[in-house]
Amino acid sequence: MYNYWGFGLNIASEIEFPEFLPADFDSPDITISVGNSPRQLSGDDVMQKVNVSMSSKEYLQNVVNVAYYYVANGNEICIQPQEGADEKSIRFFALSNAMAAVLHQRNNILLHASGVYYNEGVVLFCGHTGAGKSTVVTMLQQKGYKVFSDDVCVLKTADNNSKTTMAIPSYPMINLWADSFAKIGLEPPDNNTRLRPNLAKFGRFYHDNYETASTPIKRVFILNAYSQARQVEIKKLGTIEAFSALQQNTYSYVQINGMKKKAHHFMATSKLAAGVQVYLVNRIPGENTLNEVIALIEANLRDER
Repeated sequence: MYNYWGFGLNIASEIEFPEFLPADFDSPDITISVGNSPRQLSGDDVMQKVNVSMSSKEYLQNVVNVAYYYVANGNEICIQPQEGADEKSIRFFALSNAMAAVLHQRNNILLHASGVYYNEGVVLFCGHTGAGKSTVVTMLQQKGYKVFSDDVCVLKTADNNSKTTMAIPSYPMINLWADSFAKIGLEPPDNNTRLRPNLAKFGRFYHDNYETASTPIKRVFILNAYSQARQVEIKKLGTIEAFSALQQNTYSYVQINGMKKKAHHFMATSKLAAGVQVYLVNRIPGENTLNEVIALIEANLRDER
């Protein structure tokens, strides 16, 4: 077995995951095994989707030509690879859909966000796939900021009486689309770092500069992938607008519905919206405005009012 830390959990796995952080522990929080997966779930509370079914305690997904993923009781992921499947694709869906399922079963809420450390906390950048979260974080990393997490983090309440929401990082790898390397000024990616065959997305590890502690969230920026703005701009959102934006940027919302986690979702996002400043970042569609976006973000961070 391989022992890892990821998403705030001790993970014992029969599959090697170079993406995770190696760890030492006595007993795991979750176990990843290779074996025979069920083909269907039973019960009155099972939600059926195409190639996916789930209930409050079970999750089953058939990723065609890759693997069956069975997740149960918040502590078990069983993977049955399909014939001819490549290892990178098997890990890709385990790190995303399967890990999200096991975390939701444990009543965790995930934010679709990347982040950097700032002012004894973290600043998060939310957005749907393609919004530029990883690109912004990598650009800030090039300017000296320390990366907290990429693509997803776990929300954690500090305590019942605190207004502070903490974030837990996922694992030490940044996922970048191929065209982002040129925009940032990085060397072209090595094909060995491709996340899976025929996907123009590549991984950049930062294991040596990675911290696992949960950290208070100081500020959130929502990167608007559908902006029709005529100039780059940052707008502060009111509490209700912030709550709505955060709800739309939680990770794997379909699982939240199917696993009956709406109450946890509401509490986590409403507390975060009430406790931090949330900003909407609009860009000019079709133009490379990365430098302007970074400049406005840094100016915003310097303003502590």
